[in-house]
Amino acid sequence: MTTLTENQRVAIIMALLAISILLTYYFHTVLMLGTVFSHFFYIPIILTALWWEKRSILVAIFLGGLVVVSSLLYRPEILTLNDYGRALMFVVIASVVASLSEQLKRREREVKKQRDLAQRYLDVAAVLFVVIDANHTIRAVNRHGCELLGYREEELLGRNWFATIVPEVSRETRRQDFDAAIARNAAFPGRRENPVVTRSGDELILAWQDTVLTGDDGRPIGVIGSGADITDRIRAEEALREAHDEANLYLDIMAHDINNANAVTLGYADLLVDMLEGKQREMVRKLRGGISRSIEIIQNVSTIRRLHSHETTTKPVDLDTVIRAEIAHHPDAGIAYEGKPVRVMADDLLQEVFANLIGNSIKFGEPGVEINVRVEKGDGTVGVSVEDTGPGVPDAVKPILFTRFVRGTSTRSGKGLGLYITRTLIERYGGRVWVEDRVPEHPECGAAFRFTLPRSDRTREPPVQRMPAADRLITARP
Repeated sequence: MTTLTENQRVAIIMALLAISILLTYYFHTVLMLGTVFSHFFYIPIILTALWWEKRSILVAIFLGGLVVVSSLLYRPEILTLNDYGRALMFVVIASVVASLSEQLKRREREVKKQRDLAQRYLDVAAVLFVVIDANHTIRAVNRHGCELLGYREEELLGRNWFATIVPEVSRETRRQDFDAAIARNAAFPGRRENPVVTRSGDELILAWQDTVLTGDDGRPIGVIGSGADITDRIRAEEALREAHDEANLYLDIMAHDINNANAVTLGYADLLVDMLEGKQREMVRKLRGGISRSIEIIQNVSTIRRLHSHETTTKPVDLDTVIRAEIAHHPDAGIAYEGKPVRVMADDLLQEVFANLIGNSIKFGEPGVEINVRVEKGDGTVGVSVEDTGPGVPDAVKPILFTRFVRGTSTRSGKGLGLYITRTLIERYGGRVWVEDRVPEHPECGAAFRFTLPRSDRTREPPVQRMPAADRLITARP
């Protein structure tokens, strides 16, 4: 609707007043009638009241005076009390309409003030806000939304949201979801990733949330939605994922080929150890140790990759089976373990914990090192200890021993990854790990690596098998 300017309003009122004067002259002088024509006077009075409120009283006084004066000049004999009442009625009507108009405009100003305030709140938001009515029409959009979509506000208001903004490939599905939300008076919960099309034809990905708007009667009238542009983040994640997959491919190829080469070299080294003697045999033994370290490094890298490649998903694991399997890998070591069936919450990588701890005790212990594995059931947890009679761990090293790339003090210390992996795995399962002296305050008497694991009570523990006392102690010695 076109809004009239101030000059146009003045011109209309002046024209109506001129017509009123002419009608007065025509009815009194030409037709010799009374004041029937005065009903026309309400038009300029009401219009003036709507446009300028109390100024309409002046117009009412002027027209009321016109009625009385014209009767006195042209037909004084027909001037009655009704003419004075009619003039007074003009003033009353002008006052009432002016008061109502003033109240209406005050409310409009308050509504506009609140609307402008809300619009400013929306405009400062760094996300798109849009109001879409039940007929899919855009009713409001904030400044950032206009900038994001590449439109001016007036170009979006009144247009169909789905036909203008939503990509054609998903338009019908999104429209059906919208209509379903209106029908049940509830938007879909949570945040969704929805594509939109800008004016230039570019497609953006928005993290979208919305809620249904209701009228005074509680019936849904539309939806207000907000969308944050996550296009760059999505593209960066895709690029990172592609780079990660490519790096993993290279690592897989390298690990496979290096392991194959190591396996062949290790086989020949074993043959040479049996064939040679003296210094030559010792040199081959050192060569074999280097190959074993290479295999260990590749295994550690593979384990770290598995740790960071997926979320933690624990399950009940038979701890006794894991320990026995690892002990079986060291048939020449002196390892004591009293079987104790118990299930813990872990995953398939739990084997790495015992591989690192038992392997370290064997690697860094003196010849003939004794290793003892203990398992103790607690309230909700299981305590595990791997104790050895090796050189022990100095007090200065204990606090940082499980940190990445921190090595022990032995000349045979590794690359510092094994214990870091151990700590990462145990914390991933919800436990903790630490190191103590096997004999309190005597680090030279060996180390005791202790850790806890959450106990699994979801399934029944397997029954303890009745075995001879001699069979319950697993002992392997060189």
